[in-house]
This record gives sequence, structure tokens and C-alpha cells, in this order.
Amino acid sequence: MKNLFRFSFASLGAFAALPVLAVGLQLGHRPEIGSVAAPKSAKAGEMVKITVSAKNDGSAGCGLLVKFGDGTDHQMKINRDEAKFPVTLEHAYKKNGKYTVSASGKEITTNKACKGSSSAVIQVGAPAKAKQAAAKTKS
Repeated sequence: MKNLFRFSFASLGAFAALPVLAVGLQLGHRPEIGSVAAPKSAKAGEMVKITVSAKNDGSAGCGLLVKFGDGTDHQMKINRDEAKFPVTLEHAYKKNGKYTVSASGKEITTNKACKGSSSAVIQVGAPAKAKQAAAKTKS
């Protein structure tokens, strides 16, 4: 009888632990990043609209990281904090150059990373080769 009591107690302990484990699980499917839409060109200092769309909209929350390619980024929770796909961000580039904007998943607090990734290229100002060609024609 003593062994039976221990078994029952151990079983109860395992059942009691299950609800605690379930707190970390997310219900639903995580969204998958589909595309990044951005203008092909912009002027330095000009606000640029960048839109991140989903390939598959999921109902679960996930973390999104958008890197603007100039050393700055923005992270947010999708399906939480009022943010849902498609997400439009505004960003101004300070210097001329070619920038790659990328969107990828990132774990943020209790939200797992969004699935997938995507990127787009923005040319701010005239490309370096075009500037060199223009300088040669002036001389």
C-alpha cells in the first residue's frame, strides 16, 4: 500500500505540472513573412514607406524584426499590440547609398519568431557609378 501511495502522488505531481507547461505554448499558427515592399529609389532625408506583408496570416502572436540597412531597426509583436500584417513603417535615410531592408522573425519576450524572411533594396540618391559618369561628362 505504501508504494501505491507514492505512485499516485507522483502521478498527481505530473498532472499538476502540465498546466504550468501549457502557459508557454501558443495557440494557432504563427504568421509567415511574405514580402517587403519599398520604393526602388528615394532622396536622403525623405520619409520612405516600407510595407511587410504576410505569405500566410496566422492567428498566433510572433516577433518581427525589420532592419533598414543603415544600422537601425524596428521590432514589434504581430497579432499583439494592435500590429497585424500588412505592417507599414516609415523611415528616413540620412545618407545616399544602396540599402537592403530585411524583415525576419525574432523571438520577443514570450512571442516566438514569425516564420520566413524577405528583403528589398532601396537606392537613396544617385548610384555611385551614375555620379562618377556625371562628373566625367562635366570635365
